[in-house]
Amino acid sequence: VSVGAALFFFQQFAGINAVVYYSTAVFRSAGIASDVAASALVGASNVFGTVIASSLMDRQGRKSLLITSFSGMGASMLLLSLSFTWKVLAPYSGILAVVGTVLYVLSFSLGAGPVPALLLPEIFASRIRAKAVALSLCMHWISNFVIGLYFLSVVDKFGISVVYLVFAAVCLLAVLFMAGNIVETKGRSLEEIELALNPTT
Repeated sequence: VSVGAALFFFQQFAGINAVVYYSTAVFRSAGIASDVAASALVGASNVFGTVIASSLMDRQGRKSLLITSFSGMGASMLLLSLSFTWKVLAPYSGILAVVGTVLYVLSFSLGAGPVPALLLPEIFASRIRAKAVALSLCMHWISNFVIGLYFLSVVDKFGISVVYLVFAAVCLLAVLFMAGNIVETKGRSLEEIELALNPTT
């Protein structure tokens, strides 16, 4: 259950909704004035990544997709942060911010977005599955609410670059957590997964 809750905690505090909320401002900085065009590009990146993920889940495995996804998200967040702060990048800041946003959304949709919904029913024992999924989804919505409520206030106080650096750090923590705590479920029965998670039983 703690793994399930952590998956959604990292998913939200890695900044996905903040990036989506802020994407129109990022695209305007690159000269893309149309909010519709910005939303369409972000949405297309999300759909494209999800389609790829659906074909990779049973070949690459859930754990590797999660680690790859959060690694890509962290690198994209770092690029976004640097694009706002490094003076040497100032002439290209708009383009880099757009590239960072698109890569972030694409990375998210490759693993951090779709995989938890598939992984949770697989790792929970049947006797607690319904309650455990409900608790994990509760963590999802609480985290989503907190990000939505405080994101702009924190940006006003510390600046978007610092906030993106924090999101990058969360992505790094997520990679470390998943490398040590997520059990690969690809090709395993529910009984084998439960035994791997609870070897003493």
